[in-house]
Amino acid sequence: MDMQDIENKYNKLIIRIPVFLGLALALGIGIGFMISIPRKNTVSEQSSKITEVLSLIQNNYVDSLGLDSTANFAIQKMLQNLDPHSSYFPSDDAPLAKSQLETDFEGVGIEYEWVKDTLFVLYPAKNGPADKAGVLAGDKVIAINNENLAANTTQNTLFKKLRGKKGTSVELTILRGKNIQKISVIRDKIRSYSVYAYAINSEIGFIKVSKFAEKTDLEFTEALKKLVEKDKVKKIIIDLRDNGGGFMDRATKIADEFLEAGNMIVYTKGKHKRYDQEYLATKGGIFEKGDVVLLIDEGSASASEILAGALQDNDRAILIGRRSYGKGLVQVPFELSDGAEMRLTVSKYYSPSGRCIQRDYKNGKPYDKNLVERYKNGELLHEDSIHYDSKQVFKTKKGKKVYGGGGISPDYFIPLDTTDLSTSILNLMRENKLREHASLFAKNNKKILIEMGLDKFDKGWQIEINTFRNIVGNISMNTTQSDYLKLYYKSYLAKVLWGNEAQIQIRNTQDKAVLKALEVLK
Repeated sequence: MDMQDIENKYNKLIIRIPVFLGLALALGIGIGFMISIPRKNTVSEQSSKITEVLSLIQNNYVDSLGLDSTANFAIQKMLQNLDPHSSYFPSDDAPLAKSQLETDFEGVGIEYEWVKDTLFVLYPAKNGPADKAGVLAGDKVIAINNENLAANTTQNTLFKKLRGKKGTSVELTILRGKNIQKISVIRDKIRSYSVYAYAINSEIGFIKVSKFAEKTDLEFTEALKKLVEKDKVKKIIIDLRDNGGGFMDRATKIADEFLEAGNMIVYTKGKHKRYDQEYLATKGGIFEKGDVVLLIDEGSASASEILAGALQDNDRAILIGRRSYGKGLVQVPFELSDGAEMRLTVSKYYSPSGRCIQRDYKNGKPYDKNLVERYKNGELLHEDSIHYDSKQVFKTKKGKKVYGGGGISPDYFIPLDTTDLSTSILNLMRENKLREHASLFAKNNKKILIEMGLDKFDKGWQIEINTFRNIVGNISMNTTQSDYLKLYYKSYLAKVLWGNEAQIQIRNTQDKAVLKALEVLK
């Protein structure tokens, strides 16, 4: 298997880490603090030195340059020298960074993927502006307001073009099949969701948390109440895989629903006492007694690890999957006078047993290549390749051994599914043929499929073999790869027709971690 394919597979996650994990604990801890920065002689002296250097550059450097970009670069490098999660966002980039955890915003309402020089529409929000205007899943946006998109178009540029005040319009040039058309979309208020839930059977409920955003705790509580009160489930599976974190207090509030009053959820320690906090469970949790399984992997980070650590250390959940990311540093946001934002690490957080799960970032190895290193070392594929720090052994309430210094380790190991890492499968995915066909199939057969209903679709519908072969062409694949692609097609078709929860429900039927959770909960 080509290592470049492995790098490509995790590219989105690796890119997301500095931006998304920079938000992970910042606002949850930082709200309510008014920070005054002390002015000491040493700071003043160094500040004068930096000003002097910038002045010399501006007045004497041979080529013209932007002083803002030079200063921004210097600040970024200075923070990178501290730790991997202290970060700086110039005023132009700060709105995009903050938007990662927004729940309510104004825009066009599409979930998209950026492929080469094309914005590929994954899903227009149901009854949202784009949906009402006629944008379909599978459409390719090749221009916005008559400005062609190019390979070097940045996420920040896309963000600025698509977001805007309610009532304003944006014109999208759409490539649908071989036809090009222009669609005018009137921006409106959009609500994004981070929690998806359904009852797997009469006993077990499933809750997927994609991130810890502004209203994730409220969404989670609503979903949990429905599963318990309406569906009468007795056991819960929580899926935190590929959840890079978010607001810390949303994670602690969710943990509180599963822990009895007085139990420790998490605590923080910093240089100053104002950053030392304890989070304890309160009375009245919705699910303090039932069995819980929690799914994690190498993409579970920050607030995800707080929730996982709280439930594991209090012996309230069985963890299934792979070792989590390992982010145990807490950032606080400082807004600068020009609208830029600095997120500075001010403390570390500790799980109830006393472990800090921050992985080593001073060992000389590239921090953001950790996932690739884990794959090379065999850790993502073989449980016996995982090496624990024997100096950081802790115990849960009931005496089970757990380890610090590098993420949360599960109770049951599930190896990485490498089916979609083969070169042929990756190339097929990049071409988007499966999603394009599924989108058109949904459009042409919507009435029949909707009348069938999700349950019947889940149990009985399969893509016709000749149709599948026409889509994938003559690429060589084994039965496992073929089954994977058929499930991928079916789950995406379900998403187009019924939304994200339907896609998750279809995927879970063959998900090894979910199947293991069902086995454990029997």
